[in-house]
Amino acid sequence: MNRLLSLCMTILVSSAMLLAMPCPAAAQGARQDVEQGRAMLRAGFRDVIGEELLLTDAESDVFWPVYDDYEAVVTGIMDRYAGLITRYVDRFNAGDLSNEYADELLEEYFAIRLELLEARRAHIPKFKAILPALKVAQLYQLENKLNAEVDIQLAMAIPLISE
Repeated sequence: MNRLLSLCMTILVSSAMLLAMPCPAAAQGARQDVEQGRAMLRAGFRDVIGEELLLTDAESDVFWPVYDDYEAVVTGIMDRYAGLITRYVDRFNAGDLSNEYADELLEEYFAIRLELLEARRAHIPKFKAILPALKVAQLYQLENKLNAEVDIQLAMAIPLISE
């Protein structure tokens, strides 16, 4: 993983930790930092994918427009996920967690994850129409590795529900 992506993850995790703090002023600044961190992460993902896929010039010309469409769809879904995390942390800090909210949280979390999986799967034929299957598999493998790292960092930063 390159240094840019490591820096982006550090910003995202630091922001998530600040977001978990009960001070409203710090949380507002952290929300802005999270958005900046997310933009940097997207740029870092692109850099890693560009470095690792080893696209020919011809492949690159057709790949990036399709990837831009894919990224726009995924980013829209991840915006909902970031909102879910932000709302959860706000309620956690306010001591406003309930069984009803936990049900809503679970429902929304899995709806987002399912939508994300469906969007990723829907783009496979689009990528396979322009790239060999091995490169498409490598693309998804890279995405999975990068997303797993982000998920690990978020899991460490987001406070755990307790009764």
